[in-house]
Amino acid sequence: MRGVTPRQCVGGDSQGATARLGQPALPTMTMHAAIMLRLVLVGSGRGAGQRRLAGGAPRRCGPAGFVGAIPREPNFTYRFNEAPREFTLNGSSGEIRTTGVLDREALATDRFDLVVLSSQPNINASTSSTSTTTLPGSRSRPSTLDRETRASYQLNISAQDGGSPPRYGFLLVNVSILDVNDNPPIFDHSDYGVSLNESVPPGTSVLQVQATDNDIGDNARLTYYLAETETQFSVDPETGIISTVEPLSCHQNCQQSQPCAKSCVFTVFARDHGSPLQDGRTYVTVNLLDANDHDPVVSFRYFPPTANFATVDENAQNGSVVAAVSVIDDDEGSNGQTTVEIRAGNELGHFRLDSKSDFDIVRVNGVLDREKISKYNVTIVATDKGTPPRSSTAFLIIHVNDINDHEPVFEKSEYSAVLSELVPIGTYVAGITANDEDTGVNSNIYYAIISGNDNQWFDIDLQSGLITTKAPLDREVQDSIDLKITARDGGPNPKRAYTHLKISILDENDEKPTFAQTVINVSLSENTPPDTLVAMVSAVDHDQGTNGSVSYMFDQDVEHMYPGIFALDVSSGRLTTMTKLDREAMPEYEIKVVAKDQGIPPLSSTATVILSVQDVNDNSPEFYPQQYFVVVPEDLPLGSSVIKVSATDKDVGENAVTSYELNASDDNDNEFEIDHETGIIRLSGRLSHIRKAQYRLTVAARDKGDRKAVEDATVDIVVESNQIELLEFEESNGYTFSLVEDEAKKEPTVGREVGTVGVVNPSSVGEVSYAIVAGDPDKVFSIDEKTGVIKTTRRIDREQAASYQLRTVATTTSAYGRTWVNITVDDVNDNPPKFPITRAHATVAENWPVGHQVYLARAYDNDDGVNSKITYSLSNNPDDYFTISRSSGMIFLKKPVKYSKSNSFRLEVAATDSGSPPLSSRQVVIITVEDVNDHTPIFEHGSYETSLLESTPVNDRFFALTASDEDDGLNGFVSYDITEGNEERKFGIFPDGYLYVKSALDREAQDYFALTIVARDHGTPPRSSTVSVVIHVIDENDNSPMFTNATFTFYLAENEPPDTYVGKLTAADRDKGRNAELTYSIATNQNDFVVDPKSGFLKTLHYFDREQLVKVTGLDYISMEAVVLDNGITRLRDKAKVNIYITDVNDNPPKFMRKPYRAQVPEEAPISTNIIRISASDADEGLNGDVVYTIVDGNEDGRFKVDETTGQVTLARPLDRETTPRYLLTVAAADLGNPVGLTATATLTVDVLDANDNAPEFTQSESEISIVETTEINTVLVQFQATDADLGVNKEVSFMIGGGNMQEAFRIDTKTGTLYLERPLDFEEQSLYRLNITAADGGSPRLTSTISFVVHVQDYNDNPPAFPNTAIWRRIDENIRPNSPVVTVTAEDPDSGENGKIKYTIKSQEPPGKHFAIDENTGEVSTLESIDREFSDTFRLTVVATDQAEPKSARLQAEKLVTVIVEDINDNAPQFVSMNAGILKEDSPAGTEIMRVSARDLDANPNGLVTYEMVAGNKDIFRLDRVTGALKLIREVTSPAIMYSVTVRATDEAVQSQRRSSDAYLTILSMSSQEGPKFLKNSYSGSVLESSNIDTSVATVSARLSSNALADIAYYVVNVTAADGRPMDRMFAVQQQGKVVTAAVLDRENGPENYLVTVAAVVTQGVTPKLSTTQVRPLCTSCYRACMHMNIKYGS
Repeated sequence: MRGVTPRQCVGGDSQGATARLGQPALPTMTMHAAIMLRLVLVGSGRGAGQRRLAGGAPRRCGPAGFVGAIPREPNFTYRFNEAPREFTLNGSSGEIRTTGVLDREALATDRFDLVVLSSQPNINASTSSTSTTTLPGSRSRPSTLDRETRASYQLNISAQDGGSPPRYGFLLVNVSILDVNDNPPIFDHSDYGVSLNESVPPGTSVLQVQATDNDIGDNARLTYYLAETETQFSVDPETGIISTVEPLSCHQNCQQSQPCAKSCVFTVFARDHGSPLQDGRTYVTVNLLDANDHDPVVSFRYFPPTANFATVDENAQNGSVVAAVSVIDDDEGSNGQTTVEIRAGNELGHFRLDSKSDFDIVRVNGVLDREKISKYNVTIVATDKGTPPRSSTAFLIIHVNDINDHEPVFEKSEYSAVLSELVPIGTYVAGITANDEDTGVNSNIYYAIISGNDNQWFDIDLQSGLITTKAPLDREVQDSIDLKITARDGGPNPKRAYTHLKISILDENDEKPTFAQTVINVSLSENTPPDTLVAMVSAVDHDQGTNGSVSYMFDQDVEHMYPGIFALDVSSGRLTTMTKLDREAMPEYEIKVVAKDQGIPPLSSTATVILSVQDVNDNSPEFYPQQYFVVVPEDLPLGSSVIKVSATDKDVGENAVTSYELNASDDNDNEFEIDHETGIIRLSGRLSHIRKAQYRLTVAARDKGDRKAVEDATVDIVVESNQIELLEFEESNGYTFSLVEDEAKKEPTVGREVGTVGVVNPSSVGEVSYAIVAGDPDKVFSIDEKTGVIKTTRRIDREQAASYQLRTVATTTSAYGRTWVNITVDDVNDNPPKFPITRAHATVAENWPVGHQVYLARAYDNDDGVNSKITYSLSNNPDDYFTISRSSGMIFLKKPVKYSKSNSFRLEVAATDSGSPPLSSRQVVIITVEDVNDHTPIFEHGSYETSLLESTPVNDRFFALTASDEDDGLNGFVSYDITEGNEERKFGIFPDGYLYVKSALDREAQDYFALTIVARDHGTPPRSSTVSVVIHVIDENDNSPMFTNATFTFYLAENEPPDTYVGKLTAADRDKGRNAELTYSIATNQNDFVVDPKSGFLKTLHYFDREQLVKVTGLDYISMEAVVLDNGITRLRDKAKVNIYITDVNDNPPKFMRKPYRAQVPEEAPISTNIIRISASDADEGLNGDVVYTIVDGNEDGRFKVDETTGQVTLARPLDRETTPRYLLTVAAADLGNPVGLTATATLTVDVLDANDNAPEFTQSESEISIVETTEINTVLVQFQATDADLGVNKEVSFMIGGGNMQEAFRIDTKTGTLYLERPLDFEEQSLYRLNITAADGGSPRLTSTISFVVHVQDYNDNPPAFPNTAIWRRIDENIRPNSPVVTVTAEDPDSGENGKIKYTIKSQEPPGKHFAIDENTGEVSTLESIDREFSDTFRLTVVATDQAEPKSARLQAEKLVTVIVEDINDNAPQFVSMNAGILKEDSPAGTEIMRVSARDLDANPNGLVTYEMVAGNKDIFRLDRVTGALKLIREVTSPAIMYSVTVRATDEAVQSQRRSSDAYLTILSMSSQEGPKFLKNSYSGSVLESSNIDTSVATVSARLSSNALADIAYYVVNVTAADGRPMDRMFAVQQQGKVVTAAVLDRENGPENYLVTVAAVVTQGVTPKLSTTQVRPLCTSCYRACMHMNIKYGS
């Protein structure tokens, strides 16, 4: 460890520690220094062999253990450059301690390289240097030389030989110490202070600063400068004289409560010219002395403070306070002390001033009389005590207040009004008037409603007292109102009076009855007896009398839809049942109840009662078909489905859940069983046609209420064999019969014969039994089982069913046959036409043309053919206004109609069918004529004109307008509005058209009004008309003259001759005649200006000099007061302030602050470096005093530029001192005067300082070497050489290692460049070093060059293999196969070649055995034999890694424990997702793949692998691939059956005891060359919303066999793909009726949008297969996804 005193770790404190090793003192450091520390953790071995490295800490060291201390210098502080977590450094003592317990083996490294920084503050130093320390064991350097202490030495050098006696030689050496710039400039004073008058002009010298430097030559040559942010002062760079640059503006730097002077504080720098540059600094404080350069500022405080002028009551006592006068003068001392006086406006002495310490008070000084003088304009003058004094004038306006001693008085003590609740907004209610005997503001009356207006229906005009409606009235809310009205005057302490306005509101039928609930939900059991309460409906109408009387009735549709079922009490609203309810006939009723009041016209509202009928278990299950017939093959596998019986229950819910059971029978000797829930009959025993060829089973059905089906189902099962014959019916294509329906109003004729079916040659086949097995769920027909005669058993109603398709079966003991019987029901005209509603309403607008459609009367007839053809006619058509289309029922307008209030038509429409005899029905249509807004409001005259005095009282009604409209209702309701000419809102108009004065008139403001009044009806769209009303206002004399400005501002150029025109005073009087004749004068006593009394022209009396005026008064303007009077009997006046500014003329050139200027700049200074700031001032103002700067000479190559505004000279191009060491520039300052500016010039000398601008260059070419890692320390490796083109110290080259020197493995001689090995090498830690060798010169800043030098370290076998520290364990399944890989272990050996090559072996296994092996090269552990978890669920293997060094005795090795855990779990069975039907094509050879089954298992690894097997079906024909699921032919089938049933099983690959499986039932359809069923369409399409439920219908396909339209056809989905051909899962299924439905929940976002579904249709009868296919194209339409992932549930 370098520069550190190592110590033993002593448990956290330093007591008892060994003495600090002797170390030479560190050289003196300026600012910062750095020390490189190396801490090495040494082993804690015991005995004499213990070895401890210098600078190290024990391997285990307790918390806060002492490590060592660095050498210290007085007043220095120390810190780590990057603080480590393991150590702390005391900044004062230099002690290094540990932060916790250290364990070398647990650390990533046992060596720490730390950098310690030291610092010593020095206010005059701004640079930093690096110090060196004397290392332990190295030669000590002599003491540091200091030229400033001693500049030369004389040394006597002696030499002694080794002879005897020894002989000596002597040499006298004179040593001169060269100066180094190691001393900064130091000012004579650390701070300077000076006082200046704050008004000194720019360029004034302030003081001179001086600094010295103990160095010599350029190192001691100084330049002064200020910070770039300092703009008010400049310093001469050579002399140190500080001058002002601009007018000074400083701030007080003390507490506000303490008086102190304003001061500016800034820093002055002194910089030497050495290398590196050194700076010194001092502080300059400039205290400003006050000058009388501010006018006093007068302000008034009124009472109250928010007022704009002073007021005083006319009865105010002597001494009463009127206003406070405060004066602010920003000057200090006597310049800021002021006196205040009343100069004018108080000639009668009515006011006086009382002086206080901080302000003056204006008080009453006599008796005031408002009637004589109501307003005072008092001139207040404030003067300071400066020399010369400065003053300012202000005008205090005092208004004399009238005394408020009368209260308002109403004309009436109580007012009343009566209003309809339907009056429009703005309707006149009452005019409230009060009077006050006071005058002025005391007589102003303000009105307000203070109570009774809770609903905010009324509004009162604040000033006029006019009360109008503000919002619609509602008597139902409040029928009488008592408004309390207040009138207050405008006095300071207002007086009030009160009155009442009582308003009665009349009722109108404006509220319809309101139900408490508009929708009422009720539930009743279907066995509820008649007259049961359904609901109590209730409606409320808040109108009065008959307007609020409510009665109840059914909506007209109720009796039409539910005749005779419900009753409603007209008065109470009690809704009851009239009959017993039947849920099966009607599960829900929607009953509309109307509540109507008795007003004119009546108003009504509707509520809906929704009655839900609850189910009662009053229906037994019913089988249909009741007889079943099925033929099954003799070799049908056990468990196969034979047939499914079905019973339905008209009840719902639990009452409709049906269970099935087989009745005991001799025919069923346990060969069959039934699924109690589904009704599927399955084979449970072997069949043999020899033993029994036919079975008859009876099935019973019960619901959960134990109601049993009245009739059991009969199932005939025939065992197929060669002996079973197929019976042929006489009609091979089925039977077709027809019969006439029973008339609706007559008793039905039951037992009518429909037709007879029979087999061919019945005598030859034995006794034949006939039965209807399908097509007649309502049991309308019966068949004689012996004769085959079909008869009716119930009423035949064509409207219920127009045709029947009966499936009929004929059976014998050894034969069977099936056929279709089609029965068509012929119509009888037994249904009259029906209208949806018996009473309808329609409207017709009065402006509709003849032929306009009015209403469509539409009836329907349930009969067929001509019996259902309807013709329409009008059986009642008053005045023949309408006509009707006989065929469509559309009613048309035949004649024009005109609106009247009672105009409506009652039509009666007759609908008649074409039957024989014809039947008819009628509908009443009420047609109401609607008014159309076809009339415009009309005024009586085209225009109106009137006149008013400007003193007409507010609220006076003065003119009435009327417009008439012939329309009705809102179309004829006219309202009025002022649309133009009333911008000031002087007038208003009531809804009845009466004009009134809305606000006070003023002829001087406007003497003529042209109003545009619009009358507008309320139709849609509204119609309107306008009229012009002209109003003339008559004048009265009531205005004083007024100056056009409160302050006039004029400008006069200096040096103008006397009698020069300055400006014009202007005033105006809004009155007319002599009252508007004006006279002007100047009230201020002065000799500068004169005013013409008539024209107001203002002229000069002498010459003016702006600069002299500013010098004397501090201002550039003159102020005075002007007065204007009118010529009325009582002359009225006004005052104004006049400010005349003396403007500048450009008569002063700029002046530079000093001449000449000198500056210095380093040659390496970057562009835009600030060099010096030049400054000039100009006594003129504005553009005449604005100065711009330019360089006019000496800057030909553009090296410099000057900011034309600030005068800052900056570097514009790079400098090269060797080319040009000095520049002589001529700078100019010019003002911007017009027309000709003035200019001044000065000289600027810029000296360029030298810089170190050449970097060293390496000369050798060697860039890499190789050394063995056992190379000894201090071995010389290479010597580097470099040269520098600079001179002097800038040429002196030193070497260093700039980077890549990991663990400080190398060192370099800084002078010679020799590279040494510093520390032992370790190939395994670092096999290559890429060193950055840097050569640096002695300049400041130093310039460097760097090269890359590579050191290759050659390996030596010194490292054993090493496994990672983390534990190694793996889980395996117990059924894992032998030779299966388990885990790969890896060890690393940092050696190279054979030394680093590793081979692996298994040393031992626990428990013992040979279950595992390891690959010696890769380290892969694999199973050697089967693993039995019952033998052991955990194996522990000891793996050895050995390197391959030679000889073998030198080999090193390492061990690692590997844990193998045996486990298993399997919890998911495979689920089939493939099609459940496939097609076997004709003549397919052996090996043909028919289809491919697919199942998915959600488990992972082997538990998720699925295999397939065929568990039932034609195994002699089909073979199922165990892995791929491909179903293939074993042999060619020459005569295929129509279809085959195959059961397949998917099983996962879990262990046998946990293996799971699932079955699927496949149907293989055979295809032959025979023509199959023909689909009605070539292709089908449909759409389905994504996320729809399974079994959602998509499309319906239908196919028919052309040769036999009655053939049984079954449908199957054989393939599903996306539109682009991608195979898909079984997303769709087809029901046997041909309905294609979804088999999974679709997700458009995660699946395709378009699908292609292949549907096969197969004829289930016959011998030869007949099959065809079609394509269905479902579209999955967009919908909102319920979740982000598709969740597909596959159907059964």
